Amino acid sequence: MNKGKSYIRIITIIYVAAIILTVFSFIGLGFSESLFRFVISLVAVLLAESVVYGYCIFWLRTAGSVQRTSPVLLSGAFITGIYAVGVFASAIVFDWLLELSPLWYAAVQLLILLIGGITLAVIGIYGWNAGTEEQQIQRSLQAFRQHQSEINEISALASSWKNPETEQLVQVLNKLRDQFKFSDPVSDPSLYATEDIMHQQISLLHDHVKLLLMTNEPHENWQAEINEMADSIKATLERRNRELAALK
Repeated sequence: MNKGKSYIRIITIIYVAAIILTVFSFIGLGFSESLFRFVISLVAVLLAESVVYGYCIFWLRTAGSVQRTSPVLLSGAFITGIYAVGVFASAIVFDWLLELSPLWYAAVQLLILLIGGITLAVIGIYGWNAGTEEQQIQRSLQAFRQHQSEINEISALASSWKNPETEQLVQVLNKLRDQFKFSDPVSDPSLYATEDIMHQQISLLHDHVKLLLMTNEPHENWQAEINEMADSIKATLERRNRELAALK
């Protein structure tokens, strides 16, 4: 965190120095015989430097919160660089060398600004959508792994049951565990209701197995109840997998 702040401080100092140098260079060298073109060039260059500075700050703050540099972030840096180069090049060519009409020159600089802004906006929207989709995938993966973890926990709990019928209970739970093992872990937002139902069913099975293990002599219908709960979870999982396959 301190390292990132020191980088920001250094970049800010460079930015301020660049602004001061640019202003004095324009005033000292007399960049253009036309005052209007002179003002447009000065404002355009200062704006380009500010955009580059702003993106550098954005990069430092964003890159520090992710494990690897995003292609969207790299694309934004490339576009920002192209925009800055375009501003400088157009100032040299159309103002200094060709001495373009002030109105046409203003239109050129405005066009460069609009193209750069629109392109960055498109990249930003794409990056936001991609980030949202990635977060949804991570949440769905986390939810599915939680289901698997709880099924494994129930199976391990059943294995500790001191009862001659332990093997039957574990066999039912292991079959259910295999159903999850061969299912697609990545879900879809439209299936969250189904995922929630499955979570409730697994929690109910977990509680039922806990109660079963607390009794010395289980009642005679315990196996039918366990099978019914396991079948309900299996049916919900199969429905979820069918709906998920239809969406892909």
